[in-house]
Amino acid sequence: MDPLTLLLLTFWYILPAYTANGLAVIFGRGNRFNVPLDLGRNFIDGRRIFGDGKTLRGFIGGVAAGTMVGAAQAVAGGIIGAPLLLFSSRSLSLTLTATALGFYHATYLIIINAILLTPIYFALLGYPPTVKEAVLPSIIKGFLLPLGALTGDLVGSFIKRRLNISRGHLAPGLDQLDFVAGAILLSSVVYIPPPELLITAIIVTPAIHLLANAAGYALHLKNEPW
Repeated sequence: MDPLTLLLLTFWYILPAYTANGLAVIFGRGNRFNVPLDLGRNFIDGRRIFGDGKTLRGFIGGVAAGTMVGAAQAVAGGIIGAPLLLFSSRSLSLTLTATALGFYHATYLIIINAILLTPIYFALLGYPPTVKEAVLPSIIKGFLLPLGALTGDLVGSFIKRRLNISRGHLAPGLDQLDFVAGAILLSSVVYIPPPELLITAIIVTPAIHLLANAAGYALHLKNEPW
């Protein structure tokens, strides 16, 4: 899989989790009809369970927003996701090969298989068969990704409180990967993506997370730029 296609496909796969993690901050702002998820209580070590930054409205709003994106992907997968592979370098090579076989064979091999999006078609393009679910995601996965993302974020906050790291203080690695790890783990009950998608998501997420937080800080949506 060429690098550009891999990056775009990874972003397409993990987008509901990114949406939930990013918008939970916005939905969680303010006190009206909003309470901390830990209800202000402490753990057995005397420190807060999650902290004031993890709120009921932020959690519900983030999961709902991510699920809506996942549902939109389920509908638009054939419109947006499939062309992503159709216009990749592998697809171009297949097109040239099929064209050499003659117009009839090229038409059958490219157009018919593209419409059906069969596993054979993805195999001809050189992709793992399981990439189809990443291109044409199910609504269930679109719900589990954001739910797992915010659950993973809660686990990260719980760990930070146990390490006596105050809210807003930087925890390299944990801050950037807790939500994506939770998203991948929970959604794996219905879909395990190809290894290259998992590895790429883990590599690029910290950079995307830092850029998004810097933008949120510039827009006064966050108190810290990380």
